[in-house]
Amino acid sequence: MSEQTNIKRFKVKNTWKDYEVTLGVDLNRLTAERATMINGFWTNAKDRVAEENGDVVKAVVRMFGQVMINMMLAEGGASFSGKPRGPFDDAGPIWTEDLHNEEGWGGTIKEDGYGWCGIKVIEADVETVGFDDVELEELAHV
Repeated sequence: MSEQTNIKRFKVKNTWKDYEVTLGVDLNRLTAERATMINGFWTNAKDRVAEENGDVVKAVVRMFGQVMINMMLAEGGASFSGKPRGPFDDAGPIWTEDLHNEEGWGGTIKEDGYGWCGIKVIEADVETVGFDDVELEELAHV
């Protein structure tokens, strides 16, 4: 008997800069027990859970999104949808694998995009600051 699918989608968003990632989460894999292990790997574990009203699974999903946004910003940003138009148009699996292989996330599982942690990136809109986003102002010499 096969296990019933329990996949949900979540959006993690930085509201002041409009960075966002959409995540797919396999809740059969990301159990409260596994989420507690992942969350406890880093400092401030209790604070993250408190921010999510005691829900450790949501705290880990939110943290995955936050770490993913930071990774994307460090690499110059990323923008892709969950509907690839061609074979080289789906960046989600590449970004997901990169984070799965970071310490604390448990690694990848062959032929499975959710990895040990049970989370994958579906869409992203993380744009870095462009030339038109900044202004130059000359200051008086002091």
